[in-house]
Amino acid sequence: MDSSLAIEATNLSKKYRLGTIGMSSLREDLSRWWDRKKQNASAQINTKTAGIDQSRMINDSEFWALHDLNFQIPKGEVVGLIGANGSGKSTLLKILSRITEPTQGEVKIRGKVASLLEVGTGFHPELTGRENVYINGAILGMTRREVDAKFHEIVEFAGVSDFIDTPIKRYSSGMTVRLGFAVAAHLEPDILIVDEVLAVGDLRFQNRCIKQMQKIANSGKTVLFVSHQMTTVENLCKSAFLLSEGKVVFHGPTAKVISTYRERETFLHSNSLSERVSREGNRNCKLVGFELRNGSHLKIDSLISGEVAYIILNFEVVREQKNRMCLSLGISTPNQNRIAHLCMKTFGQSIAPTSDKTFEVRLKLPRVELNQGTYKVTTFLDDESGEIIDWVVDAFTLSITESDFYGTGMVPSPEKGCLLMDHSFS
Repeated sequence: MDSSLAIEATNLSKKYRLGTIGMSSLREDLSRWWDRKKQNASAQINTKTAGIDQSRMINDSEFWALHDLNFQIPKGEVVGLIGANGSGKSTLLKILSRITEPTQGEVKIRGKVASLLEVGTGFHPELTGRENVYINGAILGMTRREVDAKFHEIVEFAGVSDFIDTPIKRYSSGMTVRLGFAVAAHLEPDILIVDEVLAVGDLRFQNRCIKQMQKIANSGKTVLFVSHQMTTVENLCKSAFLLSEGKVVFHGPTAKVISTYRERETFLHSNSLSERVSREGNRNCKLVGFELRNGSHLKIDSLISGEVAYIILNFEVVREQKNRMCLSLGISTPNQNRIAHLCMKTFGQSIAPTSDKTFEVRLKLPRVELNQGTYKVTTFLDDESGEIIDWVVDAFTLSITESDFYGTGMVPSPEKGCLLMDHSFS
């Protein structure tokens, strides 16, 4: 392997059997088995309803999560990895982290790897933060003496000094990820792999993490950063890879890769919602359309800042749903920065199973508090057990028209911010 390279992949491929990704309970496994028994052989596995493109299928039950990847990552670079859900990012990270082995091909890694793939990976909830630092450090390859030397720095970086002797189970998700990142970052690895975990921390901690990753890169180490936050990727990474359907489809300067990604997503999402393949879940119900209406319930093409509006989402019932359901909407800027999360659970509401073939959910916005511009809306439908039914990233676009939101005779400038809030000074 070239000494100037940190990672080199050759013909890297990984296949999975449908239904084997992730962990499930025995009850869920038995339920799936019984459902398959009730169906005829030709309908046991439907690649279209599984949300997997036909080109990725190997046979009726297996598909390529990654297929024939060839790439190189130079030492000392901060490299971004972007792509839609299901594009293969997590599988690639697990291979690079030695969590799983490739089905075909090989990957060569020069140096020690530290990975932060999930919040609290390797932490025991019953043990204290102090005990988990030592255990997690040992898992990542640190000696007790190394942990001793860096313990104070790790705790201060995570900002949990007041709770270091408290069991992890009493930590918030933000505290847990801060401590996990602090341990991984102070391992002084040759290669640091960071998955979408910074979104859990607050803005101050995110900035601290970015500075730490830049510090690691400036010291000649390599950072592989995975995120849906395009602004962060663009600010942090010099170059990036774009994954789609298990393949690297583009590599180059970060700004160019992000631009290509947005163009591809716009094209892919131009299909009607009912025909959209890029979605996740069991598809018992699926989003097939939406409408925008004003306060008089008239159909409109865009919402007006400060006005009453309704978003009506139409769902098709593909298979009978037994459990109650919950709908969430995430609103993001075109740069994929999440600015709002609207969830039925917040109000203790849910959707009852129905024998009808369709149903609709009506969301009322008493006052549209978004500034002029366009926004992406991601929809997430799950049931009371937490099983995903239909998850559609960037399901549709909201267009917001400007108005005199504050009644001052001045229209708020979109450059000043995307959220509008009622306020006054005294």
